Amino acid sequence: MVLVTTTEKKYIHEHIDNDVRDLALRMKENEDFRPKFVLQQIAGIQAMKRKMPQWAENEDIIYPVHLSLEQCSSEFTTRPKSDIIRRYCDKISEKNYADLTGGFGVDFSVMSAGFGRSYYVERNSELCEIAANNFHALKLENYEIINGDGVEFLKNFDGHFGAVFIDPARRSKSGSKTVRISDCEPDVVGFQDVLLEKTDIAIIKLSPMLDISECTSQLKNVAEIHVVGVDGECKELLAVLIPGFNEEPKIFVYDTDRYIHIFLRSDEANSDAETATNLETGMYLYEPNAAIMKAAPFNLLAEHYFLEKISDNSHLYVSKKLIDDFPGRRFKIMKIGGVKDFKHIEKANITVRNFPMKADELRKKMKIKDGGDIYLFATTMADGRKIMLETARF
Repeated sequence: MVLVTTTEKKYIHEHIDNDVRDLALRMKENEDFRPKFVLQQIAGIQAMKRKMPQWAENEDIIYPVHLSLEQCSSEFTTRPKSDIIRRYCDKISEKNYADLTGGFGVDFSVMSAGFGRSYYVERNSELCEIAANNFHALKLENYEIINGDGVEFLKNFDGHFGAVFIDPARRSKSGSKTVRISDCEPDVVGFQDVLLEKTDIAIIKLSPMLDISECTSQLKNVAEIHVVGVDGECKELLAVLIPGFNEEPKIFVYDTDRYIHIFLRSDEANSDAETATNLETGMYLYEPNAAIMKAAPFNLLAEHYFLEKISDNSHLYVSKKLIDDFPGRRFKIMKIGGVKDFKHIEKANITVRNFPMKADELRKKMKIKDGGDIYLFATTMADGRKIMLETARF
């Protein structure tokens, strides 16, 4: 693999903050300069400034095509994976690790730390060459790069792993995104027996759009399910498999830099949170973030923060006292009424929860422009009343 030339490196430094599309219109190719490659490096550094700042600061890192960067983990999404490894390190019999779908290598660089020997396995030869350069630049030790199929590597490996990580490709042959476990490549459902036979702990990265119940219905020996959010957006779903585990799995909800909830589905089913009978102006309204919505500990959330639910299906909460550390958005209720009571508003952000109209339909009916400082919530109370709340965000 050809490294970045001095001329290319100089251009990258001078244009690191420029728009890549604008640069593409005025670049010319010569023997010391590869426009496509240079633009790829600039785009890569810009992306990694957001995802992995410490990589972006390393001038010797080489970046692959956009798709590989799009799929790679960020600083925040690697943390729960490292936490899983750390918590189980005493139970791991073998101090070796394998990443069966190496990709750009971000997860490998973080999760392989502490193992005596680690294996990066990747079918794409170019990514393997990039990984070889980058792992050297990052001063990683005791690793081996395998250009091959991860499933075949696992089947043919003469030994046992302490931990294995796999991130199946969630795109079909046509390029469209897939969600179901069996539609991803490789199909983890089809080779999970080999996976469980060959390792003490397997960590599988799944689509954030996947229904959590499919993890336990399709996969065996699921000990933990991690819903990983970043800044309120659900980014990843992780399934932790441990051979022989046959209890109810714990569900971990992680957002940006901390675990915000850990629970069992049976605890949620057996909990009974209070429902609000009346709302008042001056009360505080809470909307859970996407990771909480995915994990669905709705009753436990209300109990933990001493909140009342607006209704069972609205997933909105209220309190008279402000809860500063609630995992989601917080608002103050300024006015309560029906849709007709808010037609005087010209511009607002509209959210609907458990309401017979979609937000766009409601906005069109009310002739309200999107945006501004007013937040309108259309929802249904436990007694069936359809209401709208005008709120201000904290």
